[in-house]
Amino acid sequence: MDDLIIASRLVHFAALALLFGGSLFRLLIRPQNPNQRQPWPRAIDITVVVVALLSALGWFIGTAASMIGDWSEILEPDVLAAVLVETQFGRLWIGRLTLLATMLALTLLWRRQIRAREGLMLLLSGMLTASLAGVGHGSIGTGSLGPIHPAADMAHLLCAAAWLGGLVCLGLDLRHASNRGDVESIDTVRIMLPRFARLGYVAVATLLMTGCINTMVLVQRPEALIETDYGRILLLKLSLVAIS
Repeated sequence: MDDLIIASRLVHFAALALLFGGSLFRLLIRPQNPNQRQPWPRAIDITVVVVALLSALGWFIGTAASMIGDWSEILEPDVLAAVLVETQFGRLWIGRLTLLATMLALTLLWRRQIRAREGLMLLLSGMLTASLAGVGHGSIGTGSLGPIHPAADMAHLLCAAAWLGGLVCLGLDLRHASNRGDVESIDTVRIMLPRFARLGYVAVATLLMTGCINTMVLVQRPEALIETDYGRILLLKLSLVAIS
């Protein structure tokens, strides 16, 4: 059960990062040129949405089985209905699966990558990403920082998705420009790099600030950095930030 949940969460967030960060990149970073072939084909969007939907289902099945304590009853209609309707996780997942189904229909029916489509994809994927705070440590917290912890966790998730998804898009665009090697592609890169650098500064600064809030809420004593899974993951993340 735990292995399915962990794998599903990892794949799910990676897919959401590509959706949210990709839409943000195409709206704010890449210059608008309708006559230039886009390095990010529509097929990638469709694939990523399907992966996000399947990983969300895997996450739900793993969590439901963990609540029930047995795989054998997971497909019983009354048990499944109880998990969906009577738990906070189930009610949240109804909304999330609905958003994912809407995004899949959007990518299948809306073929052209125009700004209206990207704006709607950005909104829906942003809602999906921020809603993960409701099933993670963003729902935990007491004391003076308790009320702002969910908001900080939402901002943390959105900035991480924007940064990671944007990096993938930037890499694809740089490869596309390198393959073409014409003046128009080089000019596009010259415009994108400063824009993405500014986005990166904001995203990383926000990640650090919201990460500090999360740490103050969840790490009550220094020993927790070593003794808990959250503390060890936090040390790993800090090491990666220091290296970068």
